[in-house]
Amino acid sequence: MNSSVNKEKEKERIGLGIDLGTANLLVYQEKKGIIFNEPSVIAFDRESGKVVAAGNDAHRMLGKVHSKIAVIKPLRSGVISDMRAAKSLLSYVLSKIDNLTEKDMGRTTCVICCPSEVTKIERDVMIDLATKMSIQDVFIEEEIKSGALGAGIDIFKSKGAMVVDIGGGTTDVGILSFGDIVLSRTVRKAGNFMDDEIAKFVKKNRSVEIGELTAERAKAELADLHQNAKIMTMRYAGRDMVKGIPKWFDLTTTEMQSILFPIFDEIVKLISAVLKDTPPELSADIFRNGIMLSGGCSLIKGIEEYIGNRIMVPVHVVSNPLTCVAEGTKYLIKNRGDYLVNPLQM
Repeated sequence: MNSSVNKEKEKERIGLGIDLGTANLLVYQEKKGIIFNEPSVIAFDRESGKVVAAGNDAHRMLGKVHSKIAVIKPLRSGVISDMRAAKSLLSYVLSKIDNLTEKDMGRTTCVICCPSEVTKIERDVMIDLATKMSIQDVFIEEEIKSGALGAGIDIFKSKGAMVVDIGGGTTDVGILSFGDIVLSRTVRKAGNFMDDEIAKFVKKNRSVEIGELTAERAKAELADLHQNAKIMTMRYAGRDMVKGIPKWFDLTTTEMQSILFPIFDEIVKLISAVLKDTPPELSADIFRNGIMLSGGCSLIKGIEEYIGNRIMVPVHVVSNPLTCVAEGTKYLIKNRGDYLVNPLQM
């Protein structure tokens, strides 16, 4: 009798995994997979407060709207900076789920992934966000743990695994063993920081102001960390700072490298600092198995070679760097934070 009751409760439970990223928001639903994967951007009508657009549609509006519309990124450096916008964005996304009512939220188990070194206050803000949406059973897990599981790494074995997640707001470096994080470090230098540095470089050297979308596009098209990278020149448009009129300017691969090399050197220093504090036995495992890269910036050309040559450890980009954190939440929902239970065998 009890087993049938438990099965009925399990049947009623809804599992949600949320990768609340600075650049992208991904939502995983049990038995359905990833149901949302779009930029973490939302647009409001300033007068009525109504949501005008979210995700891709809102992202395309960045820097292009009139004064009656506010386009907001609710997260900065991996944590919520605008609670109202974050709640509206999540509410908008969850409202798109078939047959999911507000009443259903009460029987939802939700895991929210965040960078390793967010403070307790920042974690409480994320939990508060979920409870304001009527989700009662919510817990927080680290992105690198979920990302490792989502990439197919069995972190429950007695061997060390090293994951470097270079996302939009933060770069997270962690060592995992026996189902949990042994040690981790976070630096708030990642994709958005790179975009800001590109905009600063163009402003200083071309006297042209560019927006976020143009900086993102330049990074995607020109970023190449190979030592002998093929030199490309691309043309972009911005606003002339002197005349205030539109102006074309050229940017080269070499110039992009001069912007990105110092940032990736900081990331290499962070990885080195973590390895320095890693227990010897785990260090041996990492040397044999290599370092796993995830996150959007792991797709930059030449990154494996650049980091590997400086750390002298094999470096590999996981097969699903953009979605591994969200995909890993399905295992975290199963074991509900219990590191003694291997969800890969459930």
